[in-house]
Amino acid sequence: MRQRTRCDAGVGTVLALAVISSVLLAAAGVAALGTARVVRHRAAVAADGAALAAATAALDGQTAACALARRAASLAGARLVSCRVAAAVADVQVEQTAPTWLPIAGVARLNARAGPADTQKVGANRDKAARPDHPS
Repeated sequence: MRQRTRCDAGVGTVLALAVISSVLLAAAGVAALGTARVVRHRAAVAADGAALAAATAALDGQTAACALARRAASLAGARLVSCRVAAAVADVQVEQTAPTWLPIAGVARLNARAGPADTQKVGANRDKAARPDHPS
């Protein structure tokens, strides 16, 4: 009787390396998505802060309000892209860049608006929802 020889020595090592590589690649993908999400949230915080800062200084003029918005965005780690102040309402746009190790995430650019509540337009449906006793 002849003995069969099989050359499968080391297959377990190759399989383990493939599984470990797949797990590490998936973990890197999840980390990249999480970082991109954090960048987006930081941009939102920076936009809200810049808009509120500009709205508080709206009576001092657009130049002063936008300078304050630029400083607020900078303190949040973002860059003010645009700023417009009209009738005590500030509209700003900021951008937040992703970390250098994640260039694929690019730049998160967000808008925010802040001002007195009475200058905002409120839809008719929202008014009805706020007053349930109001006949539809």
